[in-house]
Amino acid sequence: MKRKIVALAAVMLLSAVLAACDSGPAATPTTGVADTPTPGAGTTTGRKVVVSSKNFTEEFLLGEMYALMLEDAGVPVERKLNLGATDIAHGAMLRGGEQNGIDIYPEYTSTGLTVVLQEEPVFDPQKVYEQVKAGYKEQFQMTWLDPSPFNNPQAFVTTQENADKFGLKSLADMCAKAGELRVSVIAEFRDRADAFPRLQEVYGACDFKELKVMAPELFYPTLLNKEVEVTQAFSTDGPIAGNNLVLLEDPQNYGLPYNVAPVVRDDVLQMYPQIADALNKLAPKLTNEVISGLNWEVDGEKREYADVAKEYLQQEGLIK
Repeated sequence: MKRKIVALAAVMLLSAVLAACDSGPAATPTTGVADTPTPGAGTTTGRKVVVSSKNFTEEFLLGEMYALMLEDAGVPVERKLNLGATDIAHGAMLRGGEQNGIDIYPEYTSTGLTVVLQEEPVFDPQKVYEQVKAGYKEQFQMTWLDPSPFNNPQAFVTTQENADKFGLKSLADMCAKAGELRVSVIAEFRDRADAFPRLQEVYGACDFKELKVMAPELFYPTLLNKEVEVTQAFSTDGPIAGNNLVLLEDPQNYGLPYNVAPVVRDDVLQMYPQIADALNKLAPKLTNEVISGLNWEVDGEKREYADVAKEYLQQEGLIK
């Protein structure tokens, strides 16, 4: 990847740092009825399945990949991407595609747990998934399919130069070397219970040389300009891949887990049972590195998200 300093990609998820993965729009996705499914792909007679997404680049990519995977499996699809934040998407799911709503969209586990189910935060990724899977089934008759390994919590990023210089591989290393490090953060980081206080609780004092409060769009430029040694981030931000940065590991789960999975209405799964197999084939492919790279292709390289999604699935042999 070419080394670039691009502020646009930095704000895709960082403009709502510490929020439940709801950011503002980053592009104008296509909304409409998909082409006729590929003949011979196991087509089942029934209404079109409405595939949606929330309103930022990562969700556009995921929603488009879901739609393409379903079309390849013979499921007729209507796209309704860029729908809005969590409350809008979940409300549309409750209505369903037959009632001008939606049938499938990508959701993040901790968002489902704390925002939709309104339960207390849980820091263990598997337990969060199990709780949202059970809660959605019981309350909404919706199914969480297999989660992807990529996890999009609040995180910290450094350059390879700084990682080598200070021996930084994880948040434990960062806190151990805190007295030598300037870190860029948003203002809420100091006081929010799930931010700096949580970091100190999990990894120790974390007595940084300086916490530099700034707007999220300045995070990556100041890191690359060597004004700080570490910056706050989300783990799938495009500039991580675009600038060959180092995402610091979080072995003790400081950040709430935000693994993504398709949420599907049960009535639609009954209508098209192949949906589960199709989307579960995609799930293990989507790592932090993959999503960061795809985000960069759209936000950093200015490519159309639909082209990026299709190209990736074809390269992986997941669609024709």
